[in-house]
Amino acid sequence: MEPPDPIAALWVHAMRAELDALVTRFEAQLKQHVSHTAGARREELDALEQQVTAFAARLQQSEAATAALQSELDRARAEAAERAAANQQLAAANQQLASANERLAADLARAEAEVARLTASLRDVGARARSLDEQFVAERSYVEALTRAGGTLLFDVAQLTLGQSLEATPACFGALKARKLDAALAAVVRERGRTVTRHPLTAVEQEALAAAALAAGCELITVAAGQRFTSATMEKAGTRPEPAEEDHVLECVMPGVRLAGGQGAAVHPRVLVATA
Repeated sequence: MEPPDPIAALWVHAMRAELDALVTRFEAQLKQHVSHTAGARREELDALEQQVTAFAARLQQSEAATAALQSELDRARAEAAERAAANQQLAAANQQLASANERLAADLARAEAEVARLTASLRDVGARARSLDEQFVAERSYVEALTRAGGTLLFDVAQLTLGQSLEATPACFGALKARKLDAALAAVVRERGRTVTRHPLTAVEQEALAAAALAAGCELITVAAGQRFTSATMEKAGTRPEPAEEDHVLECVMPGVRLAGGQGAAVHPRVLVATA
């Protein structure tokens, strides 16, 4: 075996040393590159993380804004729904109001027609009432005259001879008109005269009788004291001894009745006559 060549060995050693230095320098460069690259990557990563954080913050803000907008939208939709419901209710109320107005208008028209009918009827009734009043003017005055003596024998006789209550009613007025006032008055005077000696006429009865005669178109016939009694024009109610005035009238106790301006008497006056 040949001994190693010192030069070759030295060259090999030098080459190895250079190779080791190259490797060491490469490794250092690689480490430096890796370190630089890692730093740059770290900076990029930090920048990216900051961007992500900022983006996340903006995203959170956007989500919050979106939630707020959604809430506002929901509220707006709810308000729109309420307004729609209110509009429907208002439309229904307007329709009901329109229907009510139509009904009221119809009711008013009917009421106006009824008022017109009642007004016409009232005018007709008023006209008939005025006509009746005009027809029964005398009868009304006659009743009013005798009513002044209400509670007296004259008033009772007036009702008895008429056959019904003496009052201001169409029935009473009709009965008086059918009988005729002069005949009714004559009957009252005749019947009251039958009791005049026992129940003399009062001042109230005399006033009522005079007013009734005026209403009936009649006049009362009285005889002055001292006149000679004649059976043709007088009716003897009774006698009283007065020799000096024999056959003369002492007192007219009940007036007679005749038509106003007439000659003959419907009822002769009743008188007290003096005897010997």
